[in-house]
Amino acid sequence: MPASFNGARFHCEANARESGRRIVEHQFPKKDLPYAEDMGRAAREFSVRGYCIVFPYDSEYTLYQRDYRIARDELMQQLEAEGPGILQLPTQPAQQVVCPRYRMSEEERFGGYCVFDMQFQEYGLDPQQFAPSLATVSAIVQASEALRSQVLRTLSEQPLPPSSKVISA
Repeated sequence: MPASFNGARFHCEANARESGRRIVEHQFPKKDLPYAEDMGRAAREFSVRGYCIVFPYDSEYTLYQRDYRIARDELMQQLEAEGPGILQLPTQPAQQVVCPRYRMSEEERFGGYCVFDMQFQEYGLDPQQFAPSLATVSAIVQASEALRSQVLRTLSEQPLPPSSKVISA
């Protein structure tokens, strides 16, 4: 699988994925043992070293062109674009990520070759997407008021049990 970010291909020299668990350790006075609280999976982070290089002839893919700057510029444009993108690495499944930073290096002695050191972070889900809307809140209020009215109506129609009748003297 060729490496790419948002469709901009690059050669992948090395990649690393970092994650783990978010653990909060609680230590209590006068206690010998701590308590480690698991707060869920940590966001995945990716470090990728990629490159673009001169290809001996032009092909249909911008990565395989005599002018490596076309592929370089396309990748830089995608890395600087707003919002998340799809990162495809050769050995891992595609991930939706954002690129907070990258470094592109070119050296004259390596003419026709540039290196990208890229950092990516897992994009995840927007919590606002799952926030209840005003329509949902009003529907819940209406349903709870209807249920309350039904319970009060049912209770008022029930006859009192014999032991709870008031005895007059």
